[in-house]
Amino acid sequence: MKSVAIVATRAITSLGNLDETWSGLMEGRSALACLKSDGLFGRWPVGSIESLEGEQGTSKRLYALIKLLLSDSPPVPDDSTLVLAITKGAPDELLAGSTRPRPDQPFDIANYIARELDLKGSASTISAACASGTIAIIQGIHRIISGDAQTVAVIGIDILSRFVLAGFASLMALSPQPCRPFDHSRDGLTLGEGAGIMLLCATEEAHKRNWPILALINGWGAACDALHITAPDRKASGLIASIKKATDNCRRQVGAINAHGTGTRHNDAMEIYAFTTLWGKNNPPFHSVKGAIGHCLGAAGVIEAILSVESLKKGLIPPSIGLITPESGVGHVTGQKPLILTHPSILSCNSGFGGINASILINDLRCF
Repeated sequence: MKSVAIVATRAITSLGNLDETWSGLMEGRSALACLKSDGLFGRWPVGSIESLEGEQGTSKRLYALIKLLLSDSPPVPDDSTLVLAITKGAPDELLAGSTRPRPDQPFDIANYIARELDLKGSASTISAACASGTIAIIQGIHRIISGDAQTVAVIGIDILSRFVLAGFASLMALSPQPCRPFDHSRDGLTLGEGAGIMLLCATEEAHKRNWPILALINGWGAACDALHITAPDRKASGLIASIKKATDNCRRQVGAINAHGTGTRHNDAMEIYAFTTLWGKNNPPFHSVKGAIGHCLGAAGVIEAILSVESLKKGLIPPSIGLITPESGVGHVTGQKPLILTHPSILSCNSGFGGINASILINDLRCF
């Protein structure tokens, strides 16, 4: 496979900007808490960005998050292509009704962001459930390798909403306490909101424009097991297939894994099964950030890939906040302390409803 360069990143989570998020993770802090409001948000903990204006699930909040992200965005060349990962837009306005001709939904947002960035390239939207962010990165890679684009801005964004919270509650998938990824006593996920931007280009283009190369993506894969609309395949067939594609059938060395790690019984068991099936007892160290910032849905894959770049810089993966007692027989998972990368490469993977799975292998320049 060819390599694609990551030349700039930014992120916003319930812990703050990228630097604040990284610091919070390394210090073992969690931003998950119940909101002081009636109804669902007073019952279930969430990862909320306190500085955002607007009610959860509204276009006002969505545009506030976009504005916050773009205010700190790296310079994006006007000839760039935009690939947006988002799952739901502003769904609560659909429930409450709106005087506007149409509430802001996923298919509206990419064009809006492209106008805000004054981009002349194409703008497209990926809505592939919880794997949206990683799929969007893979789409960006394909645009560059095919020659369709010189530079691609990949953005992931999603806000909290009553609609999605109620949906996960109806599936009995939410935890009444902050989620505990990979913990033996885990009992559900916690939702969050956030956004991230990653600027990609060919390595030759980065050299041409004198851009610093933060990391390289030289492996990627996506697969769908299509077993169930909400439940993962217990034998992890889709995730295993995506990891094999990203790692050249595990011939490429993986120094650590930034796992999906939602904290639900079935997702985490599926991931553990995949990692131990592929690598046995010597599986790479793995972790999840969702015990600190929640599950950011369409933004998750982009944010987690950005945090993987930070891990490569520091040579460490953060603790899996919320994890106290790992499942028996599973080694090399972070608990309350960071773990050292065994090699300067990180596999970032996500799984979503409908059996969608995606993985990318991010490498430090020392690998080449």
